[in-house]
Amino acid sequence: MAADQAFAWSAKRPLAWSDFRGSPPPEGSEAAKTSYTLYSVWRCKGEVFAFRVIAGFRPRQSWVKPIVLNDSTQRRTILLHEQTHFDLAEVHARRMRRAFEDLAHPCARTDTEIQALLRRLTEDEKSEQRRYDDETDHGLIADQQAGWSRNVARRLDGS
Repeated sequence: MAADQAFAWSAKRPLAWSDFRGSPPPEGSEAAKTSYTLYSVWRCKGEVFAFRVIAGFRPRQSWVKPIVLNDSTQRRTILLHEQTHFDLAEVHARRMRRAFEDLAHPCARTDTEIQALLRRLTEDEKSEQRRYDDETDHGLIADQQAGWSRNVARRLDGS
């Protein structure tokens, strides 16, 4: 995380536009981009398995176009959309933690098996992120955005 100057998801620390420090591309219709990574590590010490995953926001790779910051409505609604991306990443980080906590005899598994499970869970997360953007049209469909934001907040509260 340090190399990316990333910070971990926290319910007490919502995103702010000042966190988006990257340069927006000159072309394209996207108004902003949230860059995050699910940082994970595992190890076995004897039969004791330790797994850690953190949803980390990457400020230098995240950006917002100036036109968004100059419009109070866009500034608010698009930040909510981007926050929900990061919240959804945390939902999946928690799902990963549960999957590895529930894994029978993890230290008897090979690194390849562990990596395959991690890859599958990561693909599930990326797929849901794409569906979120598709169903909300990147936050432009207000009722869909509101539904996703409520759903993700409930999932965070329930896990």
